[in-house]
Amino acid sequence: MVILWEAFLVFGSIISIYYLTSIYLKKEERYKQFLQLMILSISHKLGNKISILNINLELIKSSCKNQAVDRLEKSLTSLNEDLKTLLNTFKKLQFERKEEERFRVDELVLKLLEEFKPFEKKVFLKLKPLKSFKNRSDIEGIIQIILENAFKYSENKVYIKIYKSNLIIKNDIKNKIESGSGLGLLIVEELSKLNNLKVIKRVKGKYFTVCLAF
Repeated sequence: MVILWEAFLVFGSIISIYYLTSIYLKKEERYKQFLQLMILSISHKLGNKISILNINLELIKSSCKNQAVDRLEKSLTSLNEDLKTLLNTFKKLQFERKEEERFRVDELVLKLLEEFKPFEKKVFLKLKPLKSFKNRSDIEGIIQIILENAFKYSENKVYIKIYKSNLIIKNDIKNKIESGSGLGLLIVEELSKLNNLKVIKRVKGKYFTVCLAF
């Protein structure tokens, strides 16, 4: 009788734990979906406001040209680029699930490079097969931001290679470059920490290098 009672208690405890865990996971998923919706909604509204500001700025430029207008234009351009970076990152992140999967890093790089053909930069590729078992959407977001910075701030050349278990992306630096907010690289660093990746940044001469160690 005592054994049956203990078995009943154990079984009841298991059911209770399962029930509470299920409720917690469902709530967590709803919170994540709500957070994603809020961020995308706010970003969309900000995008609309920036578009209106850009239109008004063009009207001002047509009748008035001075340093203040130029500074305002540069600030709006920087803000717009940061907003695009945020939107692209959040669209790629998997808020509902964080499952790891097997994929080829070199194939992912080649796929992402298609988006940067309009930049018309000289791209030097030296890729080898590199397999990874991580969250693919996070890694895609990380590599996309690194490539975007490389193409945007390069004078003419972008070097991409895989050495051992490292993805190395290097670009020559423009003579005149507007400093950004650093938001893109901040996102790269935080996402890399979540996925147990190491990011190394280096400026040497006229070249900026980012190494992503898998």
